[in-house]
Formats: sequence, C-alpha cells, structure tokens
Amino acid sequence: MKSQPSTDQDGSLWEEFRRGSKASFETLITTHYRSLFSYGTKFSRDAEFVKDCLQELFLELWRNRQTIGATDYVKSYLFKSVRHKIFRELHKNRWHLNVETIEDNYYFDVEFSIEHHLIREQTLRETSNKFAELLNTLPKRQKEIIYLRFYQDLEVSEIVQIMEINAQSVYNLLHKALANLREPFQARRIV
Repeated sequence: MKSQPSTDQDGSLWEEFRRGSKASFETLITTHYRSLFSYGTKFSRDAEFVKDCLQELFLELWRNRQTIGATDYVKSYLFKSVRHKIFRELHKNRWHLNVETIEDNYYFDVEFSIEHHLIREQTLRETSNKFAELLNTLPKRQKEIIYLRFYQDLEVSEIVQIMEINAQSVYNLLHKALANLREPFQARRIV
C-alpha cells in the first residue's frame, strides 16, 4: 500500500498538476482515492454513485486545472470538493428538496474499526466493542468531526474548510462528541 505523501509533497504535486502534469495528477488521485471514496461513502451508501461523483470531480479538476488556485491543504481541498460534489449531485437527483435540507439531514455513516486504531490488546476487546457502539450512536455531524479529525488526521483548519463551519463550531462539536463518548464510561466507574 502506498504511503500518504507529506503536505509538502502534496503541495508540489498540486502545483505540477496545475501546470498540466498528468503524472502528478495521477499520483494525487492514486494517493487520495481510497480515503476520498471512504469519505464519500459516509454520505451515500451507493458505492457506484460515489465512484461516479469522484470520476466527475477528477474530470472537472483536470479541465479546470489552470484556473484552480494554489492550496497548502491539498487533502482537505479534495475532501471539501468531494463533499460539495456529492451534495450537488444529491440536489440534482432530488430537485424537490432544498439544498439546506440535504446539507442538514444528510446521511453520514461510519463504521469505526476501533480494534485497529485504538485498542491493541485482546483484554480490551469488550471496551472496544462498547466504544464502537457509542461512536455510531453519535449525531452525524459529531461522527463526521471524529472521522475527519481522528481517522483522517485532519487539522481543525482543514475541517473548517471541508464542513464550511467556523473553528469554534469544530471545537464545540469535537468537545460534545468526546463528552458523549466519555459519559457512559464515567457513569460505569461511579457504579
């Protein structure tokens, strides 16, 4: 499996892509496709729909490469672009709904694989399962924040760009999500 390039490498690839390098563009796609697809499937269970959105997005990026601006956060730019593309396509397919309804009531499902990321020892399996259940009971925006921050390792500034909310809202959602996750464990200790 290919390792993720550093932000500097991403930046260099982005600049080369903007100047017309197909190889750099292909490297960006190859490097980020899996995480973009994974993120896209959090908004729609239809994998083919998400693949189509990604393909259309990549075509749009290539066609518009000369007018696309520079960015220090390539990964978050791509995540934001995927999010927008999916919402636009959902809006087209559901013309009778208004955009605010789609963006406020969107589907966001995450299957957290806690065993691989948080808990390494066999003795913590029960805690891990309980934690996974708790993660999936969070409201969708809190799940999305947790996913972006801890599973995609994005900075708050990048999440701000992707979700189009201010930094304080990101911090508030993170705080609420972590408090919601902590609460059942604290209640268990008291008993």
